[in-house]
Amino acid sequence: MLQNAYRYFAGSYFQLIPLTIIIQACIGSIAVYFLLQGIPTVWDMIQLLLCVAATTMYLGAILAQVHVKKVFHLFILGLVVNIILLSLQLAR
Repeated sequence: MLQNAYRYFAGSYFQLIPLTIIIQACIGSIAVYFLLQGIPTVWDMIQLLLCVAATTMYLGAILAQVHVKKVFHLFILGLVVNIILLSLQLAR
Protein backbone atom coordinates (compact mmCIF):
# COMPACT_ATOMS: atom_id res chain seq x y z
CA MET A 1 0.00 0.00 0.00
CA LEU A 2 2.80 2.41 0.89
CA GLN A 3 4.63 1.50 -2.32
CA ASN A 4 1.57 2.38 -4.42
CA ALA A 5 1.21 5.67 -2.57
CA TYR A 6 4.88 6.43 -3.21
CA ARG A 7 4.54 5.71 -6.92
CA TYR A 8 1.58 8.07 -7.13
CA PHE A 9 3.40 10.70 -5.07
CA ALA A 10 6.55 10.47 -7.20
CA GLY A 11 4.56 10.61 -10.43
CA SER A 12 2.58 13.67 -9.40
CA TYR A 13 5.20 15.25 -7.15
CA PHE A 14 4.92 18.86 -8.26
CA GLN A 15 1.12 18.76 -8.31
CA LEU A 16 0.97 17.25 -4.81
CA ILE A 17 3.40 19.64 -3.10
CA PRO A 18 0.78 22.36 -2.40
CA LEU A 19 -1.77 19.79 -1.23
CA THR A 20 0.64 18.02 1.11
CA ILE A 21 1.87 21.33 2.55
CA ILE A 22 -1.72 22.30 3.35
CA ILE A 23 -2.48 18.87 4.84
CA GLN A 24 0.66 18.86 6.97
CA ALA A 25 0.16 22.44 8.16
CA CYS A 26 -3.53 21.94 8.99
CA ILE A 27 -3.07 18.73 10.94
CA GLY A 28 -0.04 20.17 12.74
CA SER A 29 -1.88 23.36 13.66
CA ILE A 30 -4.90 21.42 14.93
CA ALA A 31 -2.59 19.34 17.13
CA VAL A 32 -0.91 22.51 18.43
CA TYR A 33 -4.30 24.07 19.12
CA PHE A 34 -5.33 21.19 21.34
CA LEU A 35 -1.89 21.05 22.96
CA LEU A 36 -2.05 24.65 24.08
CA GLN A 37 -5.65 24.83 25.24
CA GLY A 38 -4.85 24.56 28.93
CA ILE A 39 -1.87 25.66 30.97
CA PRO A 40 1.04 23.91 29.21
CA THR A 41 3.15 21.50 31.22
CA VAL A 42 6.64 20.24 30.41
CA TRP A 43 5.08 17.18 28.72
CA ASP A 44 2.92 19.47 26.57
CA MET A 45 6.01 21.43 25.53
CA ILE A 46 7.80 18.21 24.56
CA GLN A 47 4.79 17.23 22.45
CA LEU A 48 4.78 20.70 20.93
CA LEU A 49 8.44 20.31 20.01
CA LEU A 50 7.73 16.96 18.34
CA CYS A 51 4.79 18.38 16.41
CA VAL A 52 6.65 21.43 15.16
CA ALA A 53 9.79 19.42 14.36
CA ALA A 54 7.87 16.82 12.35
CA THR A 55 6.06 19.47 10.33
CA THR A 56 9.14 21.64 9.81
CA MET A 57 11.27 18.70 8.67
CA TYR A 58 8.82 18.02 5.86
CA LEU A 59 8.54 21.66 4.81
CA GLY A 60 12.32 22.09 4.98
CA ALA A 61 12.85 18.99 2.84
CA ILE A 62 10.62 20.44 0.14
CA LEU A 63 12.46 23.77 0.21
CA ALA A 64 15.85 22.02 0.15
CA GLN A 65 14.74 19.97 -2.85
CA VAL A 66 15.59 16.68 -1.19
CA HIS A 67 15.01 13.46 -3.15
CA VAL A 68 11.34 12.60 -3.64
CA LYS A 69 11.56 9.36 -1.64
CA LYS A 70 12.93 11.15 1.43
CA VAL A 71 10.28 13.85 1.11
CA PHE A 72 7.59 11.17 0.95
CA HIS A 73 8.94 9.42 4.04
CA LEU A 74 9.10 12.72 5.93
CA PHE A 75 5.51 13.45 4.92
CA ILE A 76 4.34 10.09 6.25
CA LEU A 77 6.42 10.54 9.41
CA GLY A 78 4.97 13.99 9.99
CA LEU A 79 1.43 12.73 9.49
CA VAL A 80 1.93 9.82 11.87
CA VAL A 81 3.52 11.99 14.58
CA ASN A 82 0.87 14.71 14.32
CA ILE A 83 -2.03 12.25 14.27
CA ILE A 84 -0.64 10.41 17.31
CA LEU A 85 -0.19 13.68 19.20
CA LEU A 86 -3.65 14.83 18.17
CA SER A 87 -5.24 11.57 19.31
CA LEU A 88 -3.37 11.80 22.64
CA GLN A 89 -4.81 15.27 23.18
CA LEU A 90 -8.33 14.25 22.19
CA ALA A 91 -8.17 11.23 24.51
CA ARG A 92 -7.63 13.46 27.55
